[in-house]
Amino acid sequence: MIRMTLAVVALVLSATACGGQVRMGAAATFADAPRISQDDLGSATEEWQSFYARHPLDRSILLLPKADSLQGSILAGLIGMRVADRTARERGIDVSDAQVDQFIAALTGGETARFDQVAMRFGVAPSHSRQFARTLLITDRLSQGAPDEDAAVRQVGDAFADTARGMGIKVNPRFGDAYASGVRLGMLYPSVQHLSEPATDTGR
Repeated sequence: MIRMTLAVVALVLSATACGGQVRMGAAATFADAPRISQDDLGSATEEWQSFYARHPLDRSILLLPKADSLQGSILAGLIGMRVADRTARERGIDVSDAQVDQFIAALTGGETARFDQVAMRFGVAPSHSRQFARTLLITDRLSQGAPDEDAAVRQVGDAFADTARGMGIKVNPRFGDAYASGVRLGMLYPSVQHLSEPATDTGR
């Protein structure tokens, strides 16, 4: 079974910004992919809050990437899932819908609706929970061959960081840097560039 602590790495990624024009109303932009708009982020945040209201959990057991910012956590997740997807494509990792179904069923004992609550703990809204499951499976594949969990975390983090550096990710400073500092797994990441700042290099 996948080591769930690696999910933190999947959602707390390193990114070095590259070029790309700043666009109004964006929460995050990418060099060669559609932006995440502030409306997209607002909708995901409202969906998470509504689901949390129906399925409340003690805040102490939430594993939000950015503990002091719900929107920052949700944005980190949206970015993280994109980075994971790109990493899988670049490394030839294929995760089928059937594998996602099997993973969710195994994790929840067949009560698949419960997986939305698992995803919620990480700041993921229900409409993105299947993509979150796919990210976990990608993470598990990337961790294979590591001798222990610490090495697996580094291996996954390095893979995602390498991909993210080539994606030209910029984040609206309104939502912080979208990445947690002092991650409990000991991973250290450079800051992501804010949308309001000029690019200083290609990020590659």
